[in-house]
Amino acid sequence: MNYDFEHYLMAGHGRAYVIAKADPERCRDRIMAACRKDYTYDMQSEGSRAFLTYDLISLYDDPTPFVEAIKESYNDPAADKDWKQICYLTDLLIFFGQRKSVIKKYKQLEEQLYEKGPMGDMIPLCRSFEYVAIKLIEGCSIKVIWHVVNDIGNWFLSRDEDPHDLAARFLWFDGNLEDELGEGKYDELLKYNSDSDGVKEYIRIMSLPFEFVSEDRVDNATSETVLSWIREEPKIKRITMLERGLMRMSSEEAVKLAEQFSKEEDTDIKAGIASVFTYGRFPWPLDAGILIECGSSDNQRLADEVNEALSLLKDERLHDYATDLLKKGFNPSAVRLLINNIRRSDEAFIMSFLEELPITEENAGEWHGIASEIGGNGDNPEMPEALLIWAYESTLCSYCREIVVEKMIKRDMLTDEIKEELKWDAKLDISKMVGEDLE
Repeated sequence: MNYDFEHYLMAGHGRAYVIAKADPERCRDRIMAACRKDYTYDMQSEGSRAFLTYDLISLYDDPTPFVEAIKESYNDPAADKDWKQICYLTDLLIFFGQRKSVIKKYKQLEEQLYEKGPMGDMIPLCRSFEYVAIKLIEGCSIKVIWHVVNDIGNWFLSRDEDPHDLAARFLWFDGNLEDELGEGKYDELLKYNSDSDGVKEYIRIMSLPFEFVSEDRVDNATSETVLSWIREEPKIKRITMLERGLMRMSSEEAVKLAEQFSKEEDTDIKAGIASVFTYGRFPWPLDAGILIECGSSDNQRLADEVNEALSLLKDERLHDYATDLLKKGFNPSAVRLLINNIRRSDEAFIMSFLEELPITEENAGEWHGIASEIGGNGDNPEMPEALLIWAYESTLCSYCREIVVEKMIKRDMLTDEIKEELKWDAKLDISKMVGEDLE
């Protein structure tokens, strides 16, 4: 593993700060680029990378050029529908005390929301507007909070969509509103000033019971129901089945569906059934040998789905099965399968693949699941430390890195160098885990 500053910057890894601190001028252009673009792998699970970027900018005596670059990107209309970008840049501007720029963006987004159009077209703007609104009410007076709520309520009054659909756009904001005002948030708003149709409408809409409505969703998903979806659309994706109510299927019905897999002769149908068992909610409930027999099927989708399902299982037979697959060439599902059934003696074999594996946004489907599997199996005494180090250094997902670091702490693997890096990790939960060790 020989990664450069750019890799650690994209990963939100604290080593980026350590490298930059040693020679800030050498890293100036890369940090300037980071002021213009969010590198978060998954904002929803990781949180903002703005903390690390702020620390990097603080290495320079004059932050002005960097702040101007942030503002330039923030003012680009192309950012308005890019939720991740708006979140990241808003955080940075708040950190640098540029509240006026955030208020200006808030007004621009609000103005666009009033342009008539279907809600589907409004959703990206709503997400960006919601986040900016959240940042504007944080730690502010009731006066400021009341005005933001009033603005949202007035927008509700201008729309004719299902009220539940409107409410769904601002659930995150409403949760933050409670953080600021407490459980009696609506009473506090009315106490401040009850003479507002906007505030009243906000309260009416957000007080509605939450409903998830889908015309295809079923309340009682049976094995026959799921099988009917697959027969009607053999290439149906698992996410589509989840949206239709797959999660409501019982364990007993999952067993029946697995039994149908054994009887089914159509390989496309078998692949669809196997995809159900690639999700943690439903691990394969029958003998693993049934799946192993299909792992080398000429139907590539069936082989892929079967190997994905097998990667969730622990079984002595799977160790040799995964090893045989990998002897034919790199296969991310087979690597995960082997990691899930790992032996210490596998270290060199697995590392021979991982050391050659590119880590980019484009091939996340290859490395992300492997890093996650290493973290998930980090308590296994058979897990070689070298794999944990690889995942810690390689993954671009700081959520996965947090799990890996947790296992490294339990195994007393933190060197002084790693402890120093953790202080600057973009994911604050990582530094919190080690507590006094970093002081």
